[in-house]
Amino acid sequence: MATMKPRTLICTVGTSLPGNLAALPSDQAGFRESRFFKDLAAVAWSDIERVKKYFCDQRWPALGRALAALPENASLCGAEINSNAALYEKKWLEATSLFLLVSDTDQGRQTGEILKAYYETRKRELGLQQIDYRVIERLQDQRPGDFKIYGLRNLVRMVGRIIQETDHNPSLVAINATGGYKAQIATTALIGIALDIAVYYKHERFNEIIAFPPLPVALDYDVLGRYGDLLLAFERGEMLADEEAGMVDEKLRALLDEVEIDGRLYRALSPIGQIYLTGFRMRHPRPVNMPAAGHERRRQPAFRDDHYPSGFKEFVNKVWRETSWITSCHSLPYSGQAAIRHHRTGFYLEPAHMENGHEEPDRIIGTYVDRNGFGARYEVLTTSIDRTDLIWAVDYLNRNYC
Repeated sequence: MATMKPRTLICTVGTSLPGNLAALPSDQAGFRESRFFKDLAAVAWSDIERVKKYFCDQRWPALGRALAALPENASLCGAEINSNAALYEKKWLEATSLFLLVSDTDQGRQTGEILKAYYETRKRELGLQQIDYRVIERLQDQRPGDFKIYGLRNLVRMVGRIIQETDHNPSLVAINATGGYKAQIATTALIGIALDIAVYYKHERFNEIIAFPPLPVALDYDVLGRYGDLLLAFERGEMLADEEAGMVDEKLRALLDEVEIDGRLYRALSPIGQIYLTGFRMRHPRPVNMPAAGHERRRQPAFRDDHYPSGFKEFVNKVWRETSWITSCHSLPYSGQAAIRHHRTGFYLEPAHMENGHEEPDRIIGTYVDRNGFGARYEVLTTSIDRTDLIWAVDYLNRNYC
């Protein structure tokens, strides 16, 4: 059976096109002396003049349509058009959807409008049915901190979102990482490795487009199970003072970035950390062996005769009632709970371990902390004991109840 070719093409977008258009001479004599003439010698000057005029008048959709009259491999057309043309020439794709990822800048949005109009003009020729450009929030070079902490992570999120919107199958998606910031290109290559997505790149000085080879890399998702509550807090923008981060697992610290704010060091989720989370969710969109519990297996949560935080029982009952694959919950002994883990409501996987001479299996632990900082713990029992399913459950519960 033949392998299906990618149907969705995601293309990162940089500034080569507007840079070229700004450098294009407005007069024919200057054009003949420019670096663009060699590729466009056979094109009527009126077509070149129209492109320059629309650029100067900031008529972005009209400019995109005018560019469609030029050879797609002409250097004037920029990295995105040139590299996509090389991909189509190789017949590596059968793309019906094209998503252009642009920076969170005026120039990025303008380039998105130009390229969208260009591909709308050529959609029938290329077999495209859906063409869109997406702005990657906070992906800009004016605030390096935002670029590092949020922009690259938002790039990862957007790739995951597009996969969910289209094929739900990473093998039917390809990324052209030619355009954009260097860090953006590197991050996109890592996304390809984490999600088994084909990633392509074309250097402006080379005619050949290359594929980043897939690597036999397996990510350790146990970290997501053990620190699911903390990773979600990081994903939502929380930071941890560096002295606190020094107390967490080395594997977790590998997913964090160091950030300096007002002279103090903090840890925040890194782009690699976002790739790690997105990779798990793409590979495991649902559990394999986590069926809904039948009525005979569902038991009301049980609570020891202890003093509990305000709203604790109501919260545990809500989680149990609304989650069909949870069979029951029960509170855990109160001793030692004065310092509830991370001082936040959340869920994590306590790995199998020896206790009092016998092995305790993997189990999901929920923590609840009220407004006064008073907390308690409880165990969540599910219809599966498979570790990957339990990690999925931890991530699901954290995203839906924290």
